[in-house]
Amino acid sequence: MKIKIILILSVFCFFGCKTRNNITIQNNPIEVTKFMGSITTQPYSINEKTFWNSKDEHAKLLIKNNVFIEDVKSLKNHSSQNFKEYNYAFIMRHGKSTDTLYSDSSLQSWILKENNTTSYFYDEEGIIAEKLRTSYSFFYDCW
Repeated sequence: MKIKIILILSVFCFFGCKTRNNITIQNNPIEVTKFMGSITTQPYSINEKTFWNSKDEHAKLLIKNNVFIEDVKSLKNHSSQNFKEYNYAFIMRHGKSTDTLYSDSSLQSWILKENNTTSYFYDEEGIIAEKLRTSYSFFYDCW
């Protein structure tokens, strides 16, 4: 009887540890790059190329909670017309592949570059921006 109980507990522990490891792998930290330039340092529009070429204007943050990514993906697809300038880049690494989610300063307009495709999203109510700013002062303009 004791052997059966030990065997059953061992099986539960094995699968419990296995599940926890899967969650850790799926919840990789996201590297956030913030463009710190302003109209005085960059008197022109910041596109993707300018964003990455201006490394001296970058501030970085690692986020372990990436739940907001699914919130962005669940938004209705929109055109690029709502997107202003590249202010944030959220780098998501999945093994050997890397996806990038961009946002402007409002944190309401989003561009997702995933698997060689580009998708546009817009959060009309600004709920995602509010959550990010509540959790991290990094996302405030005055930071």
